[in-house]
Amino acid sequence: MVDYLSYTFEDSPEFIETFDELPLWSASFGLLLLKHLELKRDQTVIDIGSGAGFPLMELAGRLGNSCKLYGIDPWTNANNRAKRKIKNYGLTNVEIIESSAEKLPFENNSIDLIVSNLGINNFDKPALVFKECARVLKTGGKLALTTNLNGHWKEFYTVFEETLKQLDKTELLEKLILQQEHRGTIESISKLFTDSGLKINRHYRENFEMKFLDGTAFLNHYFIKLGWLSSWLDLVQAEDHSSVFAELEKKLNLYSQTKSGLSLTVPMAFIEGEKN
Repeated sequence: MVDYLSYTFEDSPEFIETFDELPLWSASFGLLLLKHLELKRDQTVIDIGSGAGFPLMELAGRLGNSCKLYGIDPWTNANNRAKRKIKNYGLTNVEIIESSAEKLPFENNSIDLIVSNLGINNFDKPALVFKECARVLKTGGKLALTTNLNGHWKEFYTVFEETLKQLDKTELLEKLILQQEHRGTIESISKLFTDSGLKINRHYRENFEMKFLDGTAFLNHYFIKLGWLSSWLDLVQAEDHSSVFAELEKKLNLYSQTKSGLSLTVPMAFIEGEKN
């Protein structure tokens, strides 16, 4: 019942060839980004945390050859796949640079637009990344990002909290709550902009739902195992993994029966700042 507990992520060229985050996750945020971005000619653009190339390739196609785009990411295998996409799509206005966003390889005041689709979730030092963005942006240049917000998957976390209480593991509740609060709010993310010297131009908030048949399908989904499972396992002692997650899966399945499936709410935001 808990086969997913044996999952181990192995980064490799073979893995990246089949990796596809778009249907489940990135597409909803990327479409929000593309919906609100102001497209202009003759821009120099950076996508930080560009990964395997979405939304970088789509943005390059929509902007056209008057603009030059750079994808910045430290993930070697993803960068290699993105380079193959550039070649196969026939794009001539995109370049991939393997680098951390904490030290952008660009001159001061040289960039018109920086975008990041869900990248803030993966920055170890977000304040440093924002300061780097402010450094390389031209006056009037913009930083636009999308992110999920606090309240993400609240239905799942409510059942998780109930499971821990039922198993008399209330000492883990604080860790679980802190994990949820790690995701920002409009206010806390806006503060990262303003602390780096960027003014907030606009922001938009939307929700979408992710639907699964039940808890078993959810916990065994490849992208859930890839992106989230390890953080949940870290909350629980290794010797308790089987008992806790068997009960969690059971309770999620019971919840799904009463709700005609497992629907999880994802609050997301587009936030844009500008350099004065």
